[in-house]
Amino acid sequence: MKQSLSVLLAIILLQAFQSVYAADSRETKIQWQTNYEKAVDLSKSSSKPIVLFFTGSDWCGWCSKLEEEVFNTSEFAEDAGNKFVFLKLDYPMYKHLDPQQVAQNKELQKKYDVRNFPTIILLDSKQQLIGTSGYRPGGGKQYASYLLKLVSDYSSYRQKMQGLDKQNLSGNDLKQLFEKANELSLDNDAIRIVKVGMQSDQKKYFLIERYRFLATEGRVHDIEATALRQQLLKLDPQNKDSIPYQLAVIDFEAFYEDMDKESYSPDHAVAPLVDYIEKFGVYDKNNLWRLQMIISQVFLDKNNIDRALKYAQSSYESAPSSVQPEIATAIKNIQSRSITE
Repeated sequence: MKQSLSVLLAIILLQAFQSVYAADSRETKIQWQTNYEKAVDLSKSSSKPIVLFFTGSDWCGWCSKLEEEVFNTSEFAEDAGNKFVFLKLDYPMYKHLDPQQVAQNKELQKKYDVRNFPTIILLDSKQQLIGTSGYRPGGGKQYASYLLKLVSDYSSYRQKMQGLDKQNLSGNDLKQLFEKANELSLDNDAIRIVKVGMQSDQKKYFLIERYRFLATEGRVHDIEATALRQQLLKLDPQNKDSIPYQLAVIDFEAFYEDMDKESYSPDHAVAPLVDYIEKFGVYDKNNLWRLQMIISQVFLDKNNIDRALKYAQSSYESAPSSVQPEIATAIKNIQSRSITE
């Protein structure tokens, strides 16, 4: 009888232990949301960032690997499970989803321009982009550290931006801040950083970035842009710092983008590159053949075969031997196109 009681007690204790263990296991699993608005509300109320997981649950192998190796591990849950709000956005081929969820997921895919699976979008509690990722090897602990570092770097960025005008940041610090603003597509922040940077020891760099911004906005002929261009050329008249080269490329990109809209001729679009080649091509062998091939492609796109062939042949003569075979193939393709037309 005593032995039976002992066995019964052991069974009860074992079941209790298993129940506690199961509860602990459940606690180590991250909680997935599927409703974006609910996830946003949770993020706002808790001030936690949101992890958006774009997945194809029944067809995407790398998505499954990410879940198995990262999100389903106790290591990830322990290190990051209570640090984020998790939102899973599924795009299955065979599994049926509620129509409202399908519509929500499609809208979010478009909003965040998600083209590959898996994609991880990390947002702060105000839905501002912190960073993006995908599958990364190393397991749950390393992935948790990676996400937490993204948040830490973003917080540091925000702190620096709050006191941008008061802090005495070095030019290199401002460059890193500017690169981060561009990475996060924070155009207003980037403009602020450039204005401060133009007074720093990295003046040339930020003057060029200001000129690039004006060109991108279609303001390359504005008074400010014209003055900036003259100032930059005076700072590097011999192209030692490649400023004339950078300006030529910026101008070309602006003119090329507007070529169809403004009815620009190909000659107008490539004029900055041609002008650069005439002034500095003999001294800049490294870029000469590249620019000649760009010009060739512009003329080819407009079916000006003779001009395209001329610049491609010039590029072949200027190029290092390691890339001449590729250019030779391009020349053959242009010549064959000339025959067929």
